[in-house]
Amino acid sequence: MPVVKGICEYDGTNYSGWQKQINSNSIQAEIEKALSVILGKNISIIGAGRTDVGVHALNQVFHFKYDNEINLDLIRKSLNGLLPDDISIKSLKEEKENFHARYSAKRRTYLYIVSKRKNVFYDKYSWTIFSNLDHKALLEIQNHFIGEKDFTSFCKAEKEVKNKTCKVSYSRWFSNDDFLLYFISADRFIHGMVRGIVGLSIEYAKGRLSLDEAIEIINGFQRCPIWAPSKGLILYNVEY
Repeated sequence: MPVVKGICEYDGTNYSGWQKQINSNSIQAEIEKALSVILGKNISIIGAGRTDVGVHALNQVFHFKYDNEINLDLIRKSLNGLLPDDISIKSLKEEKENFHARYSAKRRTYLYIVSKRKNVFYDKYSWTIFSNLDHKALLEIQNHFIGEKDFTSFCKAEKEVKNKTCKVSYSRWFSNDDFLLYFISADRFIHGMVRGIVGLSIEYAKGRLSLDEAIEIINGFQRCPIWAPSKGLILYNVEY
């Protein structure tokens, strides 16, 4: 049975997250509903990962199976006509039968945006912090997250999964006049992990934690004291 790989972007402000849930609106449910209308049968999709309530995506990947030949370009255009304005299908393409949006993924990258000032256009997509942050401190702490580690301290739902070990391959802060941008890549992420890492990094950049205290949290000896707001978090890319 042919497998179709889709890439979508969405503004997660008005959704309970990617994952379909009972009595809540989700991105997955919206795409499945539109696909089912267009193809005339119930369609289930599987995403590369679950983004939390209020989290956005530039390149979320999903797949579905369909047993008939279909015009994917026409389906994409039809989907974008039916879907809400805050969800867009960027591409649809046929993949090999063994392709799986979640299990075939090798690396996922998230972007977190911190705004240094009141910003009319980016308020929905950034965490505004007016106090001064030590950028050198951010550069100092960023490398401490790299490697294969147990990120239990940064997991919001402790019982979500038993295995909380993730291999982080990239962790980097960038700064310009208006924003701080944080990129992090790993083989997998657990619930709340990136928001916890950003929250801890900001606390350290504010001088509220010593480096030793921050490292104790990173190493799992203490729980992360603060999570960054979800609105600044964006699923940036998924690699296969």
